Amino acid sequence: MARKGQSKHLKRYAAPRALKLPRKSIVWVVKPAPGPHPGDKSIPLRLIPREYLGLARTACEADRLLSERHVLVDGKVRRDSKFPTGLMDVVQLPALNKSYRVSLNRRGRLILYEIPQAEAQFKLCRVVRKDIAPGKKIQLTFHDGKTLVGDFGEFKPRDVVKLTLPKPRALERVPFEKGAFALVTGGENVGRVGKIAEIKLIESTKPNIVTLEATDGTTFQAPEDYVFVVGKEKPLISLEVGG
Repeated sequence: MARKGQSKHLKRYAAPRALKLPRKSIVWVVKPAPGPHPGDKSIPLRLIPREYLGLARTACEADRLLSERHVLVDGKVRRDSKFPTGLMDVVQLPALNKSYRVSLNRRGRLILYEIPQAEAQFKLCRVVRKDIAPGKKIQLTFHDGKTLVGDFGEFKPRDVVKLTLPKPRALERVPFEKGAFALVTGGENVGRVGKIAEIKLIESTKPNIVTLEATDGTTFQAPEDYVFVVGKEKPLISLEVGG
């Protein structure tokens, strides 16, 4: 009889490269469930207390922390051990009074770094789609699956919006334009942060090329699809690039 659907299991050697995990210590790893982030660009929630933060030794201990409502993602309690967390998500541990943001290191691996409690009250979301909603309103769809309806006529795809948590409300628009600070989310310059110096328009189906300038004066390039704006004159969030 034919198998229906994909496998529910995942071995570590076949795990996405975005996961920062030892590959040969254990055979199996948690496979993320469908959710706000793609499976190859997300961390299953069980791995955060066990593998990333070292708060649990086993899957049973990690699941107990989740079931007892000790872990919040973007201000909401999440108890599903397979829930996918991804870029710019805010993970909170109220019992320890600690908050973390999901980012990328220079090897393209997803990492967590601690942030001040004030930063845990908002997140940056990239606009990936703009549609007309009923009542002549504008609906914005963000990179993490969130949507927002309102008078957002000036917003454009690739702009970034500063949203409140847990109930999303637009606080500030960060346009995708020359002079803005941005994080590269893919390619050979993944994890680097710089100021947009030039946006080269490509007259083809290929994405435009963005030239960024690092703090040390060096320049590097990335396709516009990999450029995540994080601030106008300076980054709106604290940034940390791990090894």
